[in-house]
Amino acid sequence: MKKIFTLLVVGLTFASGLLSQENNKKFYVKVSQNTVDSATLKNALEMENSLFLNRYIGGTTSYRIPQTGTFKGTGGEFGFLFKHSGLLQTNLGFSFASLSSGNQKSIDYSKSSLSFGSTSILSEITGVSEYTSNRLQTARIELVENVQFLHDSQNQFLKGFGARAGFEIYANEVKSTSPYSYGNSSATLSSSSGTSTAGGNFFSITSTEKLTYNEAFVNGVLGLAYTVSINDKHKIDLGADYLKSFANRGKYTSEIMSLFIIPSASGSESGFPITTKLTGDVKTELVGNRLSFGYTYQATESVSIRFTYQTTHTTHRVVDSKVKEPGNFLTLLSNSGSANMLPFLLGSQPGFGPFPENKDVRSQVGLEVAYHF
Repeated sequence: MKKIFTLLVVGLTFASGLLSQENNKKFYVKVSQNTVDSATLKNALEMENSLFLNRYIGGTTSYRIPQTGTFKGTGGEFGFLFKHSGLLQTNLGFSFASLSSGNQKSIDYSKSSLSFGSTSILSEITGVSEYTSNRLQTARIELVENVQFLHDSQNQFLKGFGARAGFEIYANEVKSTSPYSYGNSSATLSSSSGTSTAGGNFFSITSTEKLTYNEAFVNGVLGLAYTVSINDKHKIDLGADYLKSFANRGKYTSEIMSLFIIPSASGSESGFPITTKLTGDVKTELVGNRLSFGYTYQATESVSIRFTYQTTHTTHRVVDSKVKEPGNFLTLLSNSGSANMLPFLLGSQPGFGPFPENKDVRSQVGLEVAYHF
């Protein structure tokens, strides 16, 4: 990384002698280290909770509680700055980061009851799904106009005040895999002849869940900016942006591949795979803020080096979900054993809610090299 950075500085310095010295444009490249407490992952893990009412109508109480950690990884960014006049300045930037994390968990609780005449079955499971493979990819395209409304001020400390307005296209995708689960289960059988209970702790490797969730937003950006030059070589900049989505799109898919074990009279066992899939489009609203700090060292007239820090806090609120699952055929039987279509039909509809809502917290430390021309 040090060699690449050195070559980049040398290359830009050499190129500076070949192009115009007007210095009203800038091209920059930035490498960053990112830490993310991801709302995308938390919303993905909680998406099944939007089926809570659907399942409850069919006799099942089920919900998930995520216990997540942070993603970390390296990102890259490049962009252009066009200074049209002392008053107006346009920023166009493209950024991408691929991040990973250690194990993530979700606590899964399920309680269901089923009756056939005078016989009823009550089952209860409290388990932990361990997600051992977790990948988050995030990207952003920004187009923002800076208005330096005090650019002609004679006061050195006032002329750097400005406002920012524009939009950004912002996207996240998370992929997580859970190869095993563990916990405790119990089942109680009640009939005219009495009641019996069975259960205990379990550790299961017969089911693998693959979770994919992506979301994309078009956000409005409105903020304030301040830049002050200490001298010809050193400059500090501050920024504060308010973000709010006005268009969005998302897709959720959860695929569980299970091995159904069938015991035989001879004592041997056989199994065959079963795949259960939940999928659907999701609409999510985003609102939040971004704070930034930068220090620039002007190495030459045409090459600068900038150290940056940025923190972003947003709320991702799911407002509609088309995620659904196949109806539970066991709900077709009521207590009397006659057909009961309503729980089956409602159970196979898109989720009635509640929909997930979570905080997304990001921090970024970056090193930028820019060529001014």
